[in-house]
Amino acid sequence: MRRALVTGGGTGIGRSIARALRQRGLEVVIVGRRAAVLEATAAELGVAWQVGDVVADPRGIVEAAGPIEVLVNNAGHSLRAGVADWTAAQWSELYAVHAIAPALLAQAFAAQCTGPGRIVNIASTLGVRAAPHTAPYAAAKAGMLALTRALALELASRGITANAVLPGVVPTAMTADRTDHLLPLHPLGRLGRGSDVADAVGWLVDAPWVTGAEIPVDGGLLVRE
Repeated sequence: MRRALVTGGGTGIGRSIARALRQRGLEVVIVGRRAAVLEATAAELGVAWQVGDVVADPRGIVEAAGPIEVLVNNAGHSLRAGVADWTAAQWSELYAVHAIAPALLAQAFAAQCTGPGRIVNIASTLGVRAAPHTAPYAAAKAGMLALTRALALELASRGITANAVLPGVVPTAMTADRTDHLLPLHPLGRLGRGSDVADAVGWLVDAPWVTGAEIPVDGGLLVRE
């Protein structure tokens, strides 16, 4: 049975991904920083859990999860800051979470993956389409997309694929305070659900001949005028 590691798997989109992969018959390990949240989710979904910080110890997280064939880089957070308010700490923090940690997790994953493997990075439509007050987060997600393409090329000879999913607005703790005015951005007429993103991740996990792809799951946001 294949084993998957989902970072940020205790809540939100990560929780939906863990549920979907478990339903597909994978063993799943979720990781995050809050033990109580992880334990509750793990009990509900029938998955394993471990406390870990993807920035502080990416290699340790992969090693503790045991041999894994699937890595889903989902952990992250956002902030809103206009150009006049940016700080170096904000940029460094978001790059650490959304670009550097996924890179080091992927490195550790590739080192222990002996057969076909799957890396799925949860990016954002903001990585390819600008919006005000999102530059540090958007730039970090653009870095994640560049990382995905590089991993796809470097790991292809080993049968390891690397792809990215680009959600539109999915109401979570990060976006709950500003969803009303974001609804019109989505031509399909609704905001996203965690299950929408999870469906795409599940498909990629079972797709051996797709790599380097950037798949929008955005209700049409990226194709609107």
